[in-house]
Amino acid sequence: MNAITSFIKRHPQVTFWTIACATFWFAAFIGFTGLWGFLIYGSFLGGALVSGVVDGRSGLKEYFSRIVRWRVGLKWYAIALLLPLVINLVAFGLNIASGAALPTTFQWPAWTAILTVFLWPGLLGIALAEEPGFRGFALPRFLAGRTALAAALIVGVLHSLWHLPLLIGMLSEGYLIGIVSLILIIFSGSVFFTWLFNNTNGSVLIAMLLHASVDLFGGEGKPLTFGPLLSGFSEADLVRQDILEAVVFAAMAILIIVLTRFALGRKPVAATGAVVAEQPLMAD
Repeated sequence: MNAITSFIKRHPQVTFWTIACATFWFAAFIGFTGLWGFLIYGSFLGGALVSGVVDGRSGLKEYFSRIVRWRVGLKWYAIALLLPLVINLVAFGLNIASGAALPTTFQWPAWTAILTVFLWPGLLGIALAEEPGFRGFALPRFLAGRTALAAALIVGVLHSLWHLPLLIGMLSEGYLIGIVSLILIIFSGSVFFTWLFNNTNGSVLIAMLLHASVDLFGGEGKPLTFGPLLSGFSEADLVRQDILEAVVFAAMAILIIVLTRFALGRKPVAATGAVVAEQPLMAD
């Protein structure tokens, strides 16, 4: 066993997050241009690489099987696809109640356009690039020997760090509210993802659908689906929409935490393929 392989086996989380952050940060630095844009798949490839080195063929089989684990029950599909829509509708309603203007005329985008954006760059682009690594590789290891909420918060911290180039961009533009809103959504989202993960036998497919739905309905500015409704908003209204979206995200996350009694759907004996031994923060 050479030194590199030995290090990876002793520090799989450190190795994975180093690969994930280094590839994304470099891609962000050069502007996601041309073939370099495929570096967004660094997290996906990093999870596969470390799984193969640490757990061999069985680890790779488990890693990729999570991506196509679809037998989870229809209600979880509905939650993954519709929860972001509900959150953004609530935020939109609160914004209107706060004085934002409804558009005088608007036209919904074609369903084909919505489906296209959902599939690419949503599901097969951004979601596939991130979720197998974050939720399929890192989360099960953080769940080992920890509460589900602790694991969710740890992933939230590291996922926020992964977004550092975007946070720096917002800081350079003076958009401090955007930074707070994004971090709040990342942490709240980590609670959602962990809750879904525990209730779907570790399905990464469901996590990918949730991620694609979040990007489709929300985000900074005017997303494709809500853009027509936001067309009458002033700049201040759009900023308030970002704030309200983050607040509703957080409120929903807190509700899930309370209703699940902090367990986030975790069973006494979790069948998620995670290691069950107590482990340090960035180890196996």
